[in-house]
Amino acid sequence: MKNNQTREEVLEIIMDMFVVEIGFIEREEISPATHVTKDFKIYTDDITIFLNAVEKRFDMLAPAGEWEKIETFNEMADLVMLYRGVKIPFKRPKGILSWVLNCIIR
Repeated sequence: MKNNQTREEVLEIIMDMFVVEIGFIEREEISPATHVTKDFKIYTDDITIFLNAVEKRFDMLAPAGEWEKIETFNEMADLVMLYRGVKIPFKRPKGILSWVLNCIIR
């Protein structure tokens, strides 16, 4: 099962993913208390790709604004533990956009 890891396992997976996704940081350079953005010079696009990979890996979708509050890998692990396996319901748009989506989905 994809989402049955302990918090410590989730933390290790996230830090390993960070090293792989960012590409220029060694695993020894990070710890659970490492500040994800301030401790390294990382472009916003790279962080976005990393966070998307985390959401995909843990089959989650955190509410808008939750990732912006995260500073350390510890906090990231807490967020994953809270929202893994949870999807935010899709709200169908109204009007012409709804009609277009219905045509595409059918």
